[in-house]
Amino acid sequence: MRCLRCGSPLDLVVAIHQRDTPPGPGHQVWDWSRVMSCPSCGYGDLRHFSHDDWPSEEHADMEWSTQLPPAALAVVREGVATCPDPADPACECTAHASLRESENRVRRLRIHPRSDEGERPDAHVVRRDDGVPEFIYTPTA
Repeated sequence: MRCLRCGSPLDLVVAIHQRDTPPGPGHQVWDWSRVMSCPSCGYGDLRHFSHDDWPSEEHADMEWSTQLPPAALAVVREGVATCPDPADPACECTAHASLRESENRVRRLRIHPRSDEGERPDAHVVRRDDGVPEFIYTPTA
């Protein structure tokens, strides 16, 4: 996976969510949400991927992204620093639980293959009183 700002490879910060259907024939669905970081430009990426091969007019694979400015990314990193396994989307630590519960509060831009969709919205993250990171909704101007 590459940074949408500069094209550099992204590093995993925390796997927030993952859902899979059992392997086998028939309808296949899986999706995941992750916070990634770019070591080149310093920005983060809240990325959501969805695969659903149900016959429809939509594409089977769809991806959305929200950028995290360096300060917001730092809040996420600090918040998951005590997590036993940031790469485990099933982790039940307070940081994972908060990020899972709050990730739908941010605006996302769908990533279309071979098209430029413009500037992605910024995700805003706060540190709760207990030090846990939480995405917050901020209306657009």
